[in-house]
Amino acid sequence: MTLHMPAREDGAPRMAQGLLPGREAGRDTRRTYRTTAIVAATPQQVWAVLSDVVRWPEWTTHVTSVEPLGPSPLAMGARYRIDQPRLRPAVWTVVGLEPLRSFSWEALSPGVRALGVHSLATEPDGSTCLELQIQFSGPLSVLASTLYGRLTTDYLLREAAALKRRCEAT
Repeated sequence: MTLHMPAREDGAPRMAQGLLPGREAGRDTRRTYRTTAIVAATPQQVWAVLSDVVRWPEWTTHVTSVEPLGPSPLAMGARYRIDQPRLRPAVWTVVGLEPLRSFSWEALSPGVRALGVHSLATEPDGSTCLELQIQFSGPLSVLASTLYGRLTTDYLLREAAALKRRCEAT
């Protein structure tokens, strides 16, 4: 079960952590972290910043570099090498894309699959509800969650807050 927490009334991000029960021998071991924020900008404005992943280091402190490993525009199958403080560099591959609505990408390491989902929805007032999610799955996902759960939570909150600031400043 994944918990979902709406953004605070001021639009600042909130964090929800939904932990599925760990299971042995083929049982579900997924761990999901999620945050939402209301951004006072249209989905088109937010998408323009969010989908330009190569420029993320300009506006968020938790990503130090993004190197495209092929064509740079966000597209299905596009791959990016991402460096983040306190983490080993990872290659993220785009596995889902709905322009102006969402994209998802995954990073694979022995025993763990990390799936990152970035979603936008239009609010009744024209602002944007941003939802960011990271899910660990695989035989070592419980260990990955134990070791990196707090850092994942911190990075999701930082990304949401920084994206909100960037989009609302333009």
